[in-house]
Amino acid sequence: MRYVIGIDGGGTKTEALLLAEDGREWGGLAVESTNPHAVTFERATLHMSQLLDRVFSLPETAGMTCAAICLGLAGVDTDEERSRFLQFMETYRNEHSLVFDTFMNNDAQIALMATLSDDRGIIAISGTGSIVFGLTGTRQKYRVGGWGHLLGDEGSGYDIGIRTLRAAMRSHDGIEPPTSLASRIVEAYGFKAVTDLRTYIYQPHLKKHDIAKFAELCIRADEQGDRTARAILEASANDLADAAAALVRKDAWFESCDLVTTGSIFRYSKSFGDRFRHNLQLHAPHVRIHPSAREPAYGAALLAWRQLRQNQPKGSS
Repeated sequence: MRYVIGIDGGGTKTEALLLAEDGREWGGLAVESTNPHAVTFERATLHMSQLLDRVFSLPETAGMTCAAICLGLAGVDTDEERSRFLQFMETYRNEHSLVFDTFMNNDAQIALMATLSDDRGIIAISGTGSIVFGLTGTRQKYRVGGWGHLLGDEGSGYDIGIRTLRAAMRSHDGIEPPTSLASRIVEAYGFKAVTDLRTYIYQPHLKKHDIAKFAELCIRADEQGDRTARAILEASANDLADAAAALVRKDAWFESCDLVTTGSIFRYSKSFGDRFRHNLQLHAPHVRIHPSAREPAYGAALLAWRQLRQNQPKGSS
C-alpha cells in the first residue's frame, strides 16, 4: 500500500497530512514555521527535518511505502529558494535511504486544491501574512500582495496586530476615542500600563508572528462590541478585498471563477469575513466565494497523487 505526504508550511507552523491509496488519512502532525524569511533557511530545514522524522516514525504506516511528498511552503517563491529546498529534500531522502518523489507548489495552490479539488481559481489567504493568488484555466499564475510585513501584508494577522497596537497608543494619547484594546493588552501581557508596550515591542527577538498575536485581542474586542476593533478588522478586510479585486482584473477568466478564503483571520473573525465578501462582491459580483473546507495539507496530498499520475508513463498501471 502506498501513501503520500502533503505539507503546508506557513508563517507560524508547518503541518503534514498523510493520504493512503485507499483514502485513509493521518494528520495532526505539526512543527514550527518553515518559512525561510520568518525563521532563516537553516531553522526552516531543521523544522522540516523534525516533521519528516515524526511522519516516517508513525506506526500506522509500517509496511507501507511513501510514494511522494508535496510541499506548499510560504516564503519559498523564487527558483533559488525552491532549488535549495529541493536539495534539502534530496539530502534527507538519501540520508534515510528513502525513495519518494518530491513536488513543490505554492501554499496558495494547495489551499485551493483542499476546497475545490482543483487548483484553478483564486485563493485569498489571511493568516500571519496575506496573499491573493490566482491560477487560470490555461494555468497562468497571478498574485497580488504577499510581499511581507514591511512591503505589504495588508489584510493579515500582522496587519491587524499593528493596527491594534497603534490604536491602543493613539487612544492612550487622546487622539482617538477610548477603546478596550489598551486594557486587553495590559491584561494579556501582564503590563503595569499600556505604555509598557514601548519596551516590549522593540525587543530585537520579536518576530512577525509575535505581532500577529495581537490580532486575537482585536477579534475578541470586536465580538464584545468595541467600535475601534470593528473598524480595524473592516479596514483590513477592505484592503484584502481590494487586492482580490485587483487580481480579478488581471485576466478575464477570473471574472466568474471560484474564490476560496482561508487562514486564521477568516476562521476566527466573522466581521472580517463579512466585510471581505461585501467589498469584493461590489467589485467582482460574479466571483463565487467559498470558505475553506479542508486544511491546506490535505490539498497538498491531493496534488501529490495528481502529479504522480501525471508523471506515470503511459500504459503503466
